[in-house]
Amino acid sequence: MKKAISIMLALGILAAVPWSAFAGGGHYGRGGYSGHGGYYGGYGAGAFFAGLIGGAIISTAIANSYPVVYAAPPAAYAPPPPAQVWVPGRYETRYVRQWVPGYWETGRVWVPGHYQDVQAQVWVPGHWEERG
Repeated sequence: MKKAISIMLALGILAAVPWSAFAGGGHYGRGGYSGHGGYYGGYGAGAFFAGLIGGAIISTAIANSYPVVYAAPPAAYAPPPPAQVWVPGRYETRYVRQWVPGYWETGRVWVPGHYQDVQAQVWVPGHWEERG
């Protein structure tokens, strides 16, 4: 942005300088050529300083232009993995469905086979668990 402003300022200064001064800016009047100040028609010092200032501005803008450097984006945050804990094997009491075959009750009543939930000790092997 500063570079563009500097270049526009320098071009504006150069545009303000009368260009007829560089082309032999006198004019022909009644008595022939009536230029002021010699070959450049009186604008020599102003044109010189305008060129000097404009050149300084443009050279500063060009000298301060640094190459664009692209960097990798920052790494996305990834939380640490949850801690893993070894849980040793153990017995647990659980309800297990168990088949009970049909049978005769006293009084000659037939009870058909069916499933019944029964408490049993079940071995749970050791395993890793994630905690956290």
